[in-house]
Amino acid sequence: MPYCTQCGRKLENGEKCNCTASEPSAEAPQQSNYSSVPPNDPRYSTTPPCQPYPQGYPPPYYYGQPMQPQKMSKSNLTAIIIGLSIGFVVLTAILAAILVPSMLGYAKKSRQTKTNNMAGTLYRAANTALVELDELGEKTNGKYIIASSTNDNVAVPFDIRKFDDKLERYITDENFNKYEYFIVADNGVVEYAAVCYDWTDKKKPVGTYPSSVSRGIRTYSEYGGSPEYKDEATLDELYWDAYDKIFNRY
Repeated sequence: MPYCTQCGRKLENGEKCNCTASEPSAEAPQQSNYSSVPPNDPRYSTTPPCQPYPQGYPPPYYYGQPMQPQKMSKSNLTAIIIGLSIGFVVLTAILAAILVPSMLGYAKKSRQTKTNNMAGTLYRAANTALVELDELGEKTNGKYIIASSTNDNVAVPFDIRKFDDKLERYITDENFNKYEYFIVADNGVVEYAAVCYDWTDKKKPVGTYPSSVSRGIRTYSEYGGSPEYKDEATLDELYWDAYDKIFNRY
């Protein structure tokens, strides 16, 4: 005896069960948020493949439109630009605070070295000129001051014009004519030399010989005494300091 394959009821021969009279309607497929895409196409798969992604893997399509990356707003872009600008200004200020003093110190030391070298040139040239004057029979004894300004020469025992002529022969630096100077000599030997572009301007570096760049401007020291050093001094101040030590004996 046959049985219904749907409900299991016994059926007579040739009988058809009522439960099979109407076929159950297929359930309507749930509508997907994804648009129709070609099957088996990895470029439009709704489930991203495992890492690493294939080259050129596009974003999934929603409602028939591709997802677009979110654009940065103008306000956010402006804030970023302002932040970067402020950071650049701060960094520049920090570097300037570190580098500018070092550069200024280096420039000052360089100018001081240059004027000290000029004082050394004057020192050696003046010694050679005095030796020649002595060989010519000129009196070079005693202690005296020879200056670029004729009125500032003190106790010079010979014709200063002869000395100036010989000095110019031994100083070949064309910039020497721009300097003011004075030297202290004792019995035909130069003890001290000082040069500067100006007699009274403290902003102009003063070069001395003997010198010491690291310790400042050296003053004249008599009879091999311990030298003194100044951070700032004009050529005029050094002149009168030497004058007082030699002639006023204070």
